[in-house]
Amino acid sequence: MFSPFQSLLDFGAEPAPPPVTAAAAPPAPRLAGPPLRVGILGSGSGGNAVVVESGTHRILLDAGFSARELAIRMRHLGVDPLGIEALVLTHEHQDHNKGADGFAKKYKVPVYATEGTLAGTRLRDDVVKSARRIRSGEPLEVAGFRIEPFSIPHDAREPVGFVVEDPLGRRVGLVADLGCRTSLAWGRLRDLDVLLLETNHDLDMLRNGPYPWSLKQRVAGRHGHLSNREAAEGLPELVNDRLRWVALYHLSRTNNLPALAAAAIGEALDREGSAAQAVVTGQFHPTPWLEVTS
Repeated sequence: MFSPFQSLLDFGAEPAPPPVTAAAAPPAPRLAGPPLRVGILGSGSGGNAVVVESGTHRILLDAGFSARELAIRMRHLGVDPLGIEALVLTHEHQDHNKGADGFAKKYKVPVYATEGTLAGTRLRDDVVKSARRIRSGEPLEVAGFRIEPFSIPHDAREPVGFVVEDPLGRRVGLVADLGCRTSLAWGRLRDLDVLLLETNHDLDMLRNGPYPWSLKQRVAGRHGHLSNREAAEGLPELVNDRLRWVALYHLSRTNNLPALAAAAIGEALDREGSAAQAVVTGQFHPTPWLEVTS
């Protein structure tokens, strides 16, 4: 349509080419390097501990077994306990820090934990005094890794989950004891290569099981533990193209079965078309290494 503001010289002129817009830059390729490896030494109400390794750097997340048992399980994975550079605790419950004191003393390993966790532990005074304090929402560098702690709902003094990022940008997320999904936790657990996600109980087994009613309420409550169903329902928000492993963590030996947890998480991954592999962790033996090579 003719506009009174158009010049007569405009008619018959070649139309102006459309503005050139810069193409979106492709994502930067990951640098080649050693694999990121996650070894779950054991998980459940009897003890929890995870080794994260990248190149020459190794850290231990939680120490829920005796120092001797931790060393035995590490050697099953070919890890020398003397190579552990830091111990990072999620919270003060015994199944997560039973061996923290002995391991830190024997192998001269610095301990990282929140103030609330340290206040609730039975660590020696000198270990507590020398421990490095961490806070939710404040990332820090630990033994070559970048660790981001975030608050989680659980019946402990100051519990946290973690995202651990190695020097090549590979990321591991851990929520060990989680009463319910929160926007904070789920926001931190996106864009991972390895996810360690609590699948503590099957709701029907818990309801019909031997626990007293008060304990059933605690386990299923908002500050208790995450069920298979809740984990599976929240998993689609965490699925992405880079996710390679989902480790089913902290299974109850009384109120869950590995097959039930695996079915719930496997079906959720299948519905999303995810190539990630689900791995059920156990109480008595380490899992094989979960590796991310690129």
